[in-house]
Amino acid sequence: MVYAVSNSLPIIGITTGDPAGIGPEVSLRALLPGALQNPCRLLLFGDRELLRSQARQLGLPFDLDVIPEGALAAGSDLPVRAVVDVPAERDLIRPGIGSTAGGRAAARNVIACAAACGSGIVQAMVTAPLSKAFLHEAGYPFNGHTEFLAHLSGAPEVAMAFLTDRLRVVLATVHMPLRIAIERITPDLVLEKLRIIFREFPRLGLACGRLAVAAVNPHAGESGLFGAEDQERVEPAIREARKLYPEVRIAGPLPADTLFYRAAQGEFDVVLALFHDQGLAPIKMLGFGEAVNVTLGLPFIRTSVDHGTAFEIAGKGAARPDSMIAAIRWALKLTARQ
Repeated sequence: MVYAVSNSLPIIGITTGDPAGIGPEVSLRALLPGALQNPCRLLLFGDRELLRSQARQLGLPFDLDVIPEGALAAGSDLPVRAVVDVPAERDLIRPGIGSTAGGRAAARNVIACAAACGSGIVQAMVTAPLSKAFLHEAGYPFNGHTEFLAHLSGAPEVAMAFLTDRLRVVLATVHMPLRIAIERITPDLVLEKLRIIFREFPRLGLACGRLAVAAVNPHAGESGLFGAEDQERVEPAIREARKLYPEVRIAGPLPADTLFYRAAQGEFDVVLALFHDQGLAPIKMLGFGEAVNVTLGLPFIRTSVDHGTAFEIAGKGAARPDSMIAAIRWALKLTARQ
């Protein structure tokens, strides 16, 4: 049987992540009655029997239609809640125990959902967490969803953004040691990320008229006393961006110790942070469980939870679906703005 896709409601694909982590649980809980008020169609991408087993173990209902992988087509009769069955090596996967098989299953879920997005069947992708280590072990040489999805979609330039109602942050560098991240920060890189923001934020209906760039060093280098990286690697990009986007107010480089507070108080629409923890620490402090990861530059909407696989609590009924629900809501919000 070929299942067709309805045009009456937005369709969100949810990759259930590493099946040994909490991805299946938070995905299933996000589908419970009352968890999500927004009218939409939700497709879970994952192994049907692993998901059914998790639901049974956690005492959750599993009243979902099952669609074989590759059986989606344009049309009008897709179930409102369904599982797209992406078979995994069930005998090798146990909740709480990461493995190469789990990494392979997570990768296959992403590939299947990305294909559905690329063909226009699914309007947006929401991703549950996967293990970067086991993704690598499974033969996928990517440091996370962002790089993986850029590869799958052929997107030439991408950036990782984190959104909350109070604070919005984009990262210049992502998953790499701090020493290497600082070496990677160049005028060209900073300008590239600024250009992505000024292209993608308006496309997603997000304000970016007041942008601030965080500094590398304490006190933005204190005129070179604490390092010259800000003058040499960040300021040239800001000067060039001001020429290219005269309608935008671009501030920086600004000391990070006060910048994120100022942005959260409404002074800036978005902050460009220069390395991972510089941007993620304030986002998670202000909005853990409600912050959503968005990949800028893809040809489709992708949002994600703001937490990891949490193998230590997988299968124990302790995982909260708040971030998954927030990611679905943001996916619907951003889809509606396009």
